[in-house]
Amino acid sequence: MYGGQRGVCVHTPPDEVTVGRRYTQEEIEEAFETGFGYQISGINPRRDRTGSRYVLLFANEEGPYDDSVTAGRFEYVGEGLSGDQDESSPGNSVLVDAISSSVPVHFFYKQSSYDGWEYQGLVDVMDYRSERRDGRRVLVFELEHRAEI
Repeated sequence: MYGGQRGVCVHTPPDEVTVGRRYTQEEIEEAFETGFGYQISGINPRRDRTGSRYVLLFANEEGPYDDSVTAGRFEYVGEGLSGDQDESSPGNSVLVDAISSSVPVHFFYKQSSYDGWEYQGLVDVMDYRSERRDGRRVLVFELEHRAEI
């Protein structure tokens, strides 16, 4: 399950990525051997060079959703800024799949008072539900930080 020229393993963070440290977009792109384009979006499904799937997941304190990020369990609103969200979009579908598969989800959080994205480690997708918010259907994923080993 290794990919990339440096042997990045999608089931663990690259060697240069540590829980609690903040990273720029460029540093994340280099470490995970990927590119985001102009800016990082919330749910970023990726495949390594062997075809193994993984997810880079981002939450921003000043983002469009009111993601409640705390230690342990937290909620994360799915992708789609307008209209109803559904399970078939690329980001939402990979999070739905992660409930019953071993797709690793690497989680980053950006607080408004700090520069950079804090790597908070791997999270597990425990469940999701659909609910009405502001006149539209959104998917709310229940995530849980993995205990550090």
